[in-house]
Amino acid sequence: MLSMEGTLINKNELEYSRIKDPQSQKDIKIVSAPAVISSVPPWSLAYEIGLEPGDKIIEINGNKLRDIMDFDLQFKHCDYAELLIKRADEEIIFEVEKDADDELGAEFVTPLFNGVQECANKCPFCFIENQPYEETRESLHLRDDDFRLSYLHGSYVTLTNLSFSDRKRIEELRPGPLYVSVHATEPEVRNLMLGRKKSIPIADELKWLDSLDIPVHTQIVLCPEMNDGKHLQRTIEDLYALKDHPVVSVAVVPVGLTKFHRAGLRRFTTDEAFAVVNLVEEWEQQNPQHKNFVFLSDEWFLMTHTPVPGPEYYGEYPQLEDGVGMTRLFLSEIENELARHSELQTIGHSKEHNDTVIARSTATKQSHQTKRKFSWINGTISKPIVDEVAKKINAALPNIELKPICIDSQFWGTTNVSGLLTGNDIYTALKYCPKELLGEALVIPSVMLKTTVRHPEEREARHKDLLESIEENIFLDDMSLDELAEKLGIPCIKAWGAEELIETIHG
Repeated sequence: MLSMEGTLINKNELEYSRIKDPQSQKDIKIVSAPAVISSVPPWSLAYEIGLEPGDKIIEINGNKLRDIMDFDLQFKHCDYAELLIKRADEEIIFEVEKDADDELGAEFVTPLFNGVQECANKCPFCFIENQPYEETRESLHLRDDDFRLSYLHGSYVTLTNLSFSDRKRIEELRPGPLYVSVHATEPEVRNLMLGRKKSIPIADELKWLDSLDIPVHTQIVLCPEMNDGKHLQRTIEDLYALKDHPVVSVAVVPVGLTKFHRAGLRRFTTDEAFAVVNLVEEWEQQNPQHKNFVFLSDEWFLMTHTPVPGPEYYGEYPQLEDGVGMTRLFLSEIENELARHSELQTIGHSKEHNDTVIARSTATKQSHQTKRKFSWINGTISKPIVDEVAKKINAALPNIELKPICIDSQFWGTTNVSGLLTGNDIYTALKYCPKELLGEALVIPSVMLKTTVRHPEEREARHKDLLESIEENIFLDDMSLDELAEKLGIPCIKAWGAEELIETIHG
């Protein structure tokens, strides 16, 4: 997913050109566009030379730009740069003398100046195709399949939408690692998963990336009776045959469906989920070298009420952004943060060693009488975990009462994961709850929110006046965090990770 990158491009500013590939004699198509500056930090070289938010970089040393990678190639590795800037209706040349590798320091509206390449597949499990467009935030409407986002943000791509020009660019840049949705290595099964009649076999695509020394993290979105069972076994074995050349890891993720799904798929039953967990664990146990290669996402363990594996299972957590190991990492971080807090408390008590026992007893009683209460929102699939965490926090922090509230999503219907809860889900669940029971604030996991750019006028006009845009934290249903707080009449604060959670409620 991405924020608003697809809607922040002014298509009228795109420029098209072609160059001839000397080897194949085919045309390489190049689409360039201005790099629009969103902010200029006061410490930056951009500020020093006089650049401003809203400026558009048209060229660097006479070269047009496609994305942040072009910008880096043109700007970073030279000691002199001539920037052609468009400011309002005026074009200005800025001459920059600098040391090699000095950065401009400006931030851009989007790293993809010429827009996002959209997906042409028709995956039956596609989340984006199965939602009420009029009720969800605009960032959910863009089906991206752009290798640049895979490199820059860790988004998964299928490689089926690569043009000849894209392939030449990959060969030139050799970006890595890339994140690739495999789903199945058997061509007929993969084409079924992608809604395609044919495509280049994924094994051939992976071998091509290996020839370019590009490491790859892969993903299998598992669907009942489509690519599970023997097909999953075959896919794991085929990918293991490419271990480190180029496949670094494999994430196995259950299909996520909502009440808006129209393609006839279903979710895994508990017994089927157990079978998947057993299949992967048995494969791992066959050979010590299988360790830290195939990873089950956290949902499998939460669905089957199976204990989450220890840190050794996840190694260096290579698939964290795909929901693999987030729970274990969070639990480990909570333990570390509470241990650190306990150590600080011990130091504090040692400084008060000369205080009387009566004074300390009185202070303790007062601290217990002035507990700060917070409600912590999560999806019901996480209930055993968040209950355990809240219990540990409450025991370690006597002044704090953290109350977990786990809810299902009425908006999506069948979804119980925290990341898909909407603002209206939370409002509907809590609107009749007495404020004194909720405490002084709601703690909202940041995974539910997207920091996005919203224009005060019509959304279609966002690119017209970037200087007037503002940043808001938006739920999937386009409700902002501030709107939720106003509707419930209680502060809503976001927190992600153990350190931020404890600082939020204890600071």
